Amino acid sequence: MKVIALSGAKDTGKSHTVNIAYTFLLRDGYVQVPGNFRVLGNSNNKDFTDILEKEGKKVGFVGMGDYVNGAGKSLKSLLEELELKGCDTALCAARDNPKILAAVQAYSHHIIIQKTLSTGDVSHRIVNTNDAIVMISHV
Repeated sequence: MKVIALSGAKDTGKSHTVNIAYTFLLRDGYVQVPGNFRVLGNSNNKDFTDILEKEGKKVGFVGMGDYVNGAGKSLKSLLEELELKGCDTALCAARDNPKILAAVQAYSHHIIIQKTLSTGDVSHRIVNTNDAIVMISHV
């Protein structure tokens, strides 16, 4: 499985950007694989996991990359779950933390994209949208 991770500090828009990438793939004809969507952690943070599919290609999502410990709660365990479910690619958020990034680097085919920082509320949408476009360009 190829892992595409958006890496950055806390509260920089990583989860929001993963949500935008998810929406773009739905717009592009991907459909949900039933029974996989679930909210992770605090629903206010828009953290989720799900699998989309198009023409036999499965793309998994983990919109939460801030938790290190806990069965089924760490980025490592969530990526393993997506791989077991046959995902070809996984898009995820990953906080700049050696343990969290190690979960991404464990996959021989991984890409770590540094989260672009916005300069204020006005640029959040533009920056996050541009980062989402970069993420899906690797799918």
